[in-house]
Amino acid sequence: MINVVKRLSINQMLLVSHLLLALLIISGLSMARFDSEWHRQIDYSASLAKQSLHPHVNTFSTAVSGINYANLTMPQTLDSLAVVDDILFVDIQGTSDYSGQSVHVRYLPVEREVWRADVEPQEIAAAQQRVEKLTALLKEVESFNTIKTRKLNYLLNKAQAEYQALTKSYGKENTATVKWQKPVKTQEHYFLQEQEYLLHVVLPLRNKNGGELWAVIDASKLANIKHKLMKDIMVEALFAVILSVAVVLWATHWVVAPLKNLAKSMSGEETYSNIKDLPELTRSDEIGQLAQAYKGLLLKIDRQMNSLRAKSDADPLTGLGSRYKYARTSQPYIKNNVLQGKYVGLMIIDIDNFKAFNDIYGHMQGDAALAAVACNVQKALTNVDMAFRYGGEEFVVLCARHDRNELERVGELVRRAIEDLNVEHVGNAPYGKITISIGGALAQKDALGSEESTYEHLVESLFATADKALYECKSAGRNRVAWANVFSADLAVEPA
Repeated sequence: MINVVKRLSINQMLLVSHLLLALLIISGLSMARFDSEWHRQIDYSASLAKQSLHPHVNTFSTAVSGINYANLTMPQTLDSLAVVDDILFVDIQGTSDYSGQSVHVRYLPVEREVWRADVEPQEIAAAQQRVEKLTALLKEVESFNTIKTRKLNYLLNKAQAEYQALTKSYGKENTATVKWQKPVKTQEHYFLQEQEYLLHVVLPLRNKNGGELWAVIDASKLANIKHKLMKDIMVEALFAVILSVAVVLWATHWVVAPLKNLAKSMSGEETYSNIKDLPELTRSDEIGQLAQAYKGLLLKIDRQMNSLRAKSDADPLTGLGSRYKYARTSQPYIKNNVLQGKYVGLMIIDIDNFKAFNDIYGHMQGDAALAAVACNVQKALTNVDMAFRYGGEEFVVLCARHDRNELERVGELVRRAIEDLNVEHVGNAPYGKITISIGGALAQKDALGSEESTYEHLVESLFATADKALYECKSAGRNRVAWANVFSADLAVEPA
C-alpha cells in the first residue's frame, strides 16, 4: 500500500485524497441522516402503538389491583385489544395492591385466545375439591328444598366454570408456544426487533404495587419505509459524489497545472535571466510565492554554484564528507590514531547491485536511496569516526578503536543498519532489499616510523587492502563484511 502511494503523482494524490475525503464526508452524513430518519419513523410507530394501548392501562391496572380475573379474561377485553392495529400478543403482569398476589394474563388477539399464565396445580386441585364438595352437598339436599337446591346449583356451576377455566389456562400455558421474548426495559418503553420487524411496547401499570403491559405489534410496514428511505438517501449521495468529483477535478487542475509548469521549467536549463516571463510569477497565492522563491534560488545558484562545487567539503546529496575532504583528512586522521596506539580501520562500502536499482526504480529513487544509506551509515558510527562519499554508490569510513574486535564490530553494525532499512530492491537477489558489502583493512602502530611518507603509503595500502576485501565480499554473495590486515613491517597485505 505504501509503495503504491509513493508511485502516485501530486495530481493523482490530490485527486485520490480529495475524493476519499468527499466520499468519507458524504457517507458519514448519509449514514447520520438515515439513522436519524429511521429512528424518527420507529419513534412515530411506537407513539401510535402507545396511544392505542394507553386507554387499556387503567382497566388492566384496576383488574390487577383487585385480582379481577373476570375482567381480565372477558371477551369484551379481548375485543378491545383486537382493534389495535397489527397487534399480535399482549402480556399483563403485576401484583395485587391488597393481597400482594402475582397476576399474569396473556392474550393472542388475532386468534381470540386469552389465558392465565400464573395457574398453579394446587389452585386447580383446590377448585376440583370445591366442585366435588358442592356436588356432594347437592346430593344430600332434599328434593323439596328448592331454594337451597338452586343456591347449590349456582355455586356448583360457578365452581365448575372456574375449574374448567383454570384447567384450560394451565394447559394453554404449558402447551402454547410464545415465540416472543420480552425485551430489556428501555427509557422509551419500546424496542424494534428489526430482523423480524416486530415492535415491542412495554407500558407500566398504574396500580400501587405496579406491573407492566407488554405488547408485540407487527411492524412490517416499516420495512417498505426503510427501503424507500435507503433508496432516497443513496440517490442524494450519488448526486453529491458526482458534484464532488467535478469540484475536485477543477481544484486539482487549478493547483497542479502551474506546478507542472514550474517542474518543467526546473527540469530544463533555466537561469535567472530567462525566467522572468514565467506566468506563475504573477500569481499572489502560494504557487506565486513558490515561483518567486524559485526565481531567488536561481539567482543564488547563478552566483555560487561553481565555487560551491569546487570547494565544498560536504557531498551535496548525502551530506557526508566529499572525496575532496577524504583526500585532505585521511592521512592526518590515521597518523594521529596510530601514534595513540589504536587500531585504525578503513572500510570501503558498496551498495549491492545499485545499477539494477537505478534501472528499476529510476535515478530519483536512486538518489533517495543513496541519501538514506548515507544517513544510516553516519548513525551507526560515533562522533570520532569519519564517513565520506567516495563516488557513485561507494562510501569510505575511517575509524579507530583500542580493541581490534570493536573495530571489526563497527563494520557489522553498519551492515545491519542498512539491512534494517528494509528498502525494497527486487534486483538484489536473494535479499529483495538494499544491502551493502564492506571491505575493511586495519593496522596498528607496530614498528611504524614517524616519516610522513610511511603514513602516506599506509593510507594507500589500507585503501588497496580494503578494496580487495570488498571484492571478496562480492564474490562470496554480497551483504557481508570482510577484513584484512595491513602489516607495518612492509605494509604487505595478508588475510585477517
